[in-house]
Amino acid sequence: MYGMSKDPLLFATIAAFLCVGTAHAQDTGTAAAPAPEGAPAADAASADPAGQMTEASATAAEKDLEADLSLFWGKRREVSVVQKRLVEKDGRFEATAFFGTIPNDDFIVYFPVGLRLGYHISEQFAVEYSGAYAIQKPSGLTGYLEDELGLKTAQIQQKMNHYHTVDFLWAPFYGKISLLGTKLTHFETYVGLGGGFVFTETKTETNPQPQSKQGPAGNALLGFRWFINDYVNIRTDYRHFFFEKFRGGVSIPAEFSLGVGVMFP
Repeated sequence: MYGMSKDPLLFATIAAFLCVGTAHAQDTGTAAAPAPEGAPAADAASADPAGQMTEASATAAEKDLEADLSLFWGKRREVSVVQKRLVEKDGRFEATAFFGTIPNDDFIVYFPVGLRLGYHISEQFAVEYSGAYAIQKPSGLTGYLEDELGLKTAQIQQKMNHYHTVDFLWAPFYGKISLLGTKLTHFETYVGLGGGFVFTETKTETNPQPQSKQGPAGNALLGFRWFINDYVNIRTDYRHFFFEKFRGGVSIPAEFSLGVGVMFP
């Protein structure tokens, strides 16, 4: 009996031990195996679908914002540049009809009407003849002196009748300008020096009959040429003349003129 009673106790102990060992082995088998040493860790974003969608949405929004900003600043910074001249002048002739005024004489206001003929040696350089007849009108000072003080017209000793000059022109600047924000107008700026002859009419106190006289004259100029198309342009000029006065000194009439030029061929 004693040996029999010990056997069931021993049997139960062994059975319990075996059950515990089997359960432990099952837990160990179902646990995730550790990653091999040196293997890369799993990406958290790939393990989190919600986070991955948020990141993709943010990237797309950033790209759209960058595209919108580029379009906005591109329009703001858009600048029109001069790429090609509207008119090619090299080797062409030009005829200009003009009229103007010479307002800086004390006794006479002149209104020159004339013609310019030029040849463009290159896009920047040209040679040009100018001739004009000066229409004369007494100034307000002359009327006052004659009417109020009885000044004789013979005491106005010199009048300019017409002039003829040849000038060398240089056009260093060419550009475009926007008129009222609707149309680009092509223009150029030119300067020049030249010389020729001025024809005057003189009177003296002893000989009131007009006497014609001619003499050398020089001039400097600044002008703008506004291109309408390949053939027609508008010219605005300022010209300053220098020639000897009748009784010494230098006469310096300043001419402002407006002209219409035609180029050919």
